[in-house]
Amino acid sequence: MRELPMPATRDAMAIQAELLSMLERSASARDYDQMLERAEASVGDPALRTMLASSIRAAAAICEQQNQQQRREKSLLVVLESVNDLTAIRDLELVLGAIVRRARQIFASDIGYLTNFDRVRNDFYIRATDGAISERFKNVRVPPDHGICGHVLKHKTPYHCSNYLTDAGFAHDNGIDLAIKDEGVQSLLGAPLMVGNHCIGVLCICDREPRHHAPWEIAMLSTLAAQAAIAMENARLFQEAQVALQRASEANASLHRQATEIEAAAQAQEQMTKLVASGCSVLDLLNMVAARLGGHIALLDEAERPILRTAACDRLDSLLQDTRVQDAVHQALSACRRTGRSHEVDCAADIHVRATALMGADRLLGALLIASDGPMTPTQVRTFERSGLVAGVVLLSQERSELAASSASAATIRALVSWQQESLSVLQSRASPLGLNLSEPLRMAVMSVEERNIEYALRRVRAHIPRGALLENVEGFLVAICADSAFESLERTLHETLLADERLTALGVASATLPRADALPNCFKSLKRGIDILKALGRTRELAAEAGLSMYSLLFEQRQVADVSGFIDAAVGKLVAHDRRRNTGLAETLLAYLEHAQNAKSTADHLQIHVNTLRQRLETVDGMLSGWREEGRFLELHVALRLHRLRRGLPGSTADGNAKEANGADAG
Repeated sequence: MRELPMPATRDAMAIQAELLSMLERSASARDYDQMLERAEASVGDPALRTMLASSIRAAAAICEQQNQQQRREKSLLVVLESVNDLTAIRDLELVLGAIVRRARQIFASDIGYLTNFDRVRNDFYIRATDGAISERFKNVRVPPDHGICGHVLKHKTPYHCSNYLTDAGFAHDNGIDLAIKDEGVQSLLGAPLMVGNHCIGVLCICDREPRHHAPWEIAMLSTLAAQAAIAMENARLFQEAQVALQRASEANASLHRQATEIEAAAQAQEQMTKLVASGCSVLDLLNMVAARLGGHIALLDEAERPILRTAACDRLDSLLQDTRVQDAVHQALSACRRTGRSHEVDCAADIHVRATALMGADRLLGALLIASDGPMTPTQVRTFERSGLVAGVVLLSQERSELAASSASAATIRALVSWQQESLSVLQSRASPLGLNLSEPLRMAVMSVEERNIEYALRRVRAHIPRGALLENVEGFLVAICADSAFESLERTLHETLLADERLTALGVASATLPRADALPNCFKSLKRGIDILKALGRTRELAAEAGLSMYSLLFEQRQVADVSGFIDAAVGKLVAHDRRRNTGLAETLLAYLEHAQNAKSTADHLQIHVNTLRQRLETVDGMLSGWREEGRFLELHVALRLHRLRRGLPGSTADGNAKEANGADAG
């Protein structure tokens, strides 16, 4: 029969079988410690107990090596996952956060964080963290010569401490120590983020209990730190590459725009040259430029008043009516004359206006204004400035042509108004090329303008006078001669261009219809006398009919304002003063009475009052003007009252009304 084993041997065999099972299931170190206690208590044989203890310890060592191997394998998997993240590099902050989180998971640490070195502020700041709860800890900034970060930056090697606050291997900072204390950190391991020979940050793991790290753990953290450094450097390079690519793209787009603009400018220059060569007008040129630049252009004269527009632009027209904008245009044009370049006009936020001066030799010919929805590019500005130069050339060319025509026109007018007038056939040969037929009834107008404004006034009117009308500067006056049928158009032009201009103190006298050309010399002299009497009466900005002034101009020829006023005051001054003081109409009543041949009923009917009321008014006049009913004084009073009416500008003193006054005077 087979001999049965002893009880001690059976216990030893059971323990060995269980030990194999524990190895298979990777039991914990505590399980091996309990098995060792049980073997020492249950196995009595010393030799067998020693053998079992050796086997248990060997199994525990094997299990620990397996656990370490598993942790290394997990760490390698984490490293591979980090590498995959780096190759994808979706978001640098997300990648750095994942590295910190995995480092904390690998080492089962309480906190993981990554600091970045700020070269501008010369310190470290926490860029990514996981597990930290203190805001002071998250926002702490570490000087380059303090803390573990300062040590790692200086030596460029990992550093480990089991108790941060008592470690003397680095310089402490009160702010950093306070943040460490708030977070409760004791153990800390940090590895440098190296890019070449430069440390750009530190990857750290922290524990709130004292802890020692194995060499492989330090090596693994260094590997993760190297990956974080690669991620940060790759992100920086990627960002720089993106910026460089964006700049290159912008530069390419800018070059393309410039090439397009330069080509457009060259085409505009070529088109302007062709237009000038073909003898275009200024408006044709401005229309072309406005279409090229996508804006509205207005041509101003030397007095900065708009005279031509490329198209209807209500906004620009309303702006030019604003005195503040007019001042801004004047300032911009003054700057243009100083610099020779165009200038922006400060007028409104939602419309851009630029001005350029048109110069001819050393004088101002006018100006161009362009209004656009957006600011102009430098190339467009240069095109606009070139259009100003070309427009100046066109204006000078037109001015020369007009000067030649003006010379012929002025010579013709001087021949027509001269006392030594040539024969009608000679005069007709002069006037026919200018479109004036001397065999038709004629009209003449003489305008008085300040001498310094005569040339400006001529340019203002000349472009609008009807065909066949002659208008030139003769003896310091603007003299116009035209056919009777064209006078209405000429009169309207004079009102719109000269009399409506508040800066021109224009004053004019127009003749009645002249049946023959040989009546022009006497008419010219009479019109000049009419100008004198209007000036003596203090009138301005009106075109009066010569028929209503002829008698007074003869009486007061070469008289001054004081002379005419003295005559009126001496004759009817008391009456005028009474009317002004009492707001009555005695002067008008007396004038009507004289103009109706002292007929009370006709006068009352004209004034639409009762005859008794008229008699009462005349009795009041008797008390002021003693002896006025004497026949020798009627003419004096009548002339004084008519002059008073002209001086006041009462109804009947306009061009048509003066003609009626003349008829009334004749009837009187």
